[in-house]
Amino acid sequence: MSKTHIKDKLVILISVLVYLFINVLFVDKYTMRITEWHYLCDIIYIVFGVIILVIPKLLQTPTWKYRTILGIGGTLYILGMAVIQYHVDPITVNVDRWSAIHNFLYNLFHGIYPYAAQTHLGGYGSPFPIWQILHIPFYLLGNVGLSFFAALILLLYYISTYDSHRTATIALSLIAFSPAINYEIIVRSDLFSNFLIICALCRLLQQKKILLKQHTYALGVITGLCASTRLTAVIPLALLYGYEFLQIGWRKQLIFIITVFATFMLTFLPFILWNGNHLFFFEYNPFILQTRQGNPFIFIFFAFSAIVFTIYKKNHLQHFNLYAGGLLTFLVIITFTYNMISSDNYNLYSSAYDITYFNMALPFYIYEIALPSALYSTTYYDENRHP
Repeated sequence: MSKTHIKDKLVILISVLVYLFINVLFVDKYTMRITEWHYLCDIIYIVFGVIILVIPKLLQTPTWKYRTILGIGGTLYILGMAVIQYHVDPITVNVDRWSAIHNFLYNLFHGIYPYAAQTHLGGYGSPFPIWQILHIPFYLLGNVGLSFFAALILLLYYISTYDSHRTATIALSLIAFSPAINYEIIVRSDLFSNFLIICALCRLLQQKKILLKQHTYALGVITGLCASTRLTAVIPLALLYGYEFLQIGWRKQLIFIITVFATFMLTFLPFILWNGNHLFFFEYNPFILQTRQGNPFIFIFFAFSAIVFTIYKKNHLQHFNLYAGGLLTFLVIITFTYNMISSDNYNLYSSAYDITYFNMALPFYIYEIALPSALYSTTYYDENRHP
């Protein structure tokens, strides 16, 4: 067995272990509320999880069968989860990500300053303008939680188009068997949907061979728009283009940074002109809410680390999904550790810590697991990014 083959297997093993770890957190947290046998539930989930992970990898099925399984399985999963989502009254759930979007758009369409909207739990919305705007079609349909299904279809489309129907089918099975993801769907949370789109975007940029040197302005706009969903959304992009950014020279670096910042701020311009004082100086403005989980310098450190990492790992594109998921996972771990030390509260399952933040990394781990051992070629990137 070659060193490359061993490395590929190790990458998949790490992705599988983290995928199971994140999901076991959810199984453990919510089963302990109903039974003292919650550890047994964790073990049962792990056993079935391994089966779900292993069987598709062992099956040698014709492409047309995978296409059929993906079409039928995807349709049944989406319809089934949509029924469950509509069956649960969102007002009764103790998660207000959905109402942070719904109430924002309600205010917007009724001429009330959107960032003054409170959620159904009395909090305020943290999503940035582009993410809010993307939810307008789903708001008009009466359920902003439908964004998950649109994001899922988008990612599966790109995977089946640029990789294979087999890879997309495995990815779908991992999503369907994930308690963490199904929890997000049921409570109409938008966090996982955000990173489904970012994951799909990163795959598209790689497949279309979009390079920073030739597309400086376009990538600056794209990065600025992604930052205007959630700040953490730029971390995978920093990893994807970090090495190239260091090679393009200071003029293009400056152009890129200015374009990112200008695009980001332009998305806020209507709200600045509407009520800039409320946007910037309100105690619960979106900038404060998106950084209150920890020290904002932690986020800056990880965004910078994504760039520095590419210097020492020049072939990072070969296992990009693992590294992107790893950075997002460690961001949450370091943030929670910082908060635990600061507050002297080490109970991970307390209300002070939202373990759903780990779900940001799941699309990337799932993608990495679903890919075959012979990952998509990175020759083009090696030749053009790493002279």
